Amino acid sequence: MPHGGESGIFSVDWHSLLYGLENQFLPDMEKWSGGYALIKALVYYAFWLSHKRIAVIGKKNIPKNKPIIFAPNHQNALMDPLAVLLTNHTQPVWLARADIFKLRFTRPILNYFKIVPIYRIRDGKENLQNNEETFAVATRVLENRQVMALFPEAAHTGRRQMISHKKAIPRIAFLAEEKNSFKLDLQIVPIGIYYSHYWDFNRNVIVNYGTPIHVGKYEKAFRENEHAATLALRDEIYNSVLPLTLNINSTEYYEEYELARKLAGPRFVKDKHLNDDPFVNRFFSDKALIEKLETFETQDTATFRNMIADLQLFREMEKQLGLSDISVKELTLSDFILIPVKLAAALVTLPLFLPGFIFNGLQFLIARRIIHKKVKDPVFRGTFNLVVGMVLFPATHLIFAILIGLFTQSSLLGKFSYQLFEFYKSIAGQVKLACVSVTRSRELSSFFMLKRELTDKIIDAAENNSIIFGS
Repeated sequence: MPHGGESGIFSVDWHSLLYGLENQFLPDMEKWSGGYALIKALVYYAFWLSHKRIAVIGKKNIPKNKPIIFAPNHQNALMDPLAVLLTNHTQPVWLARADIFKLRFTRPILNYFKIVPIYRIRDGKENLQNNEETFAVATRVLENRQVMALFPEAAHTGRRQMISHKKAIPRIAFLAEEKNSFKLDLQIVPIGIYYSHYWDFNRNVIVNYGTPIHVGKYEKAFRENEHAATLALRDEIYNSVLPLTLNINSTEYYEEYELARKLAGPRFVKDKHLNDDPFVNRFFSDKALIEKLETFETQDTATFRNMIADLQLFREMEKQLGLSDISVKELTLSDFILIPVKLAAALVTLPLFLPGFIFNGLQFLIARRIIHKKVKDPVFRGTFNLVVGMVLFPATHLIFAILIGLFTQSSLLGKFSYQLFEFYKSIAGQVKLACVSVTRSRELSSFFMLKRELTDKIIDAAENNSIIFGS
């Protein structure tokens, strides 16, 4: 059966594609690769160094000895495929946008890493026929009971906000199943990826594997109406990924929802026990908080807008006072007393901090500064930080080792130094806050009063849907 679809790109002459001599891709892409596994281990080490916490949920949902298509949400450029790749044992073949294959020398490298191009209208209609090769590779991979992976959104957002899904995964799934008379037992595994921050170093990440979708159950629907079955499977994938990640539906008030989550989240989670891991527990609690606030928005729009006004006022006061950390707390008398003690602790730990900073921090800060200037899309900054670090850090460590005979795990020392750096930052924040409390005490007092009241009202709105804002 021909697959017309969009621009007819899914029409495939299987005999000429699968048995001809024109296939440009590596012939064993569906096979396990020892070299790939070694590089994967090295990349995992870099990924571990750059993250404070990597939590994996639902790994048992990955089927064994069955063809699989991974379908993750997409919010953070290259970090998303790495988050999936490095949290399971498979070697998935990824479909990626074709423009990254433009440079001829990159194509064999990308192919070695099991990445094949998918062409879109924007890549030129004359190139759409090249998708037939890609779909032949995808089918071959699935027929060998291996793993394909692609993003159903076909674009990243840089927000906790999933966009509409495209039809690529359903079409590839049906293409493979139809060619094999729906006997492949193909499984689509929805995946939710959540980051505590999109580009900061030492962030937390959750990779949440959901219940597989059995493509075979759509056989009857597909044979009766291919288009309707494609849409139905696309929608099921969307609805399966959605509960696996934190999603804020509002575009108009996205930033205010984020602020409300950061303000009220630490209190809202206190009586919740949704997971034994505190980080994962907070993730599920934040999901519940956002969902409750969204319900509140629909039930009482006028009061909700008063909440938005209060949140915007809070943000403005925060900027005026020069306070950038939303978690900043009022200083008590004991805090003032402890500041000199903490400064002394910082001084004592400085010898432990400096080696790691010299061998890691300088490269990191220089690369970060350059990347932030050159990379305009902030979503790609985390990706560039990781890639540059993987090249720059081993090179500089080797140079240092040659120059001063330092043979040590200096990258681990760097991670330890970063923890101390965070400690130093917190002390600097407290010193700054102490200065503000002396020079602008009345404004700071009003700021913390608004923070307490606003947090109370957000919690009450989420739990009771009855509080009045702006009072």
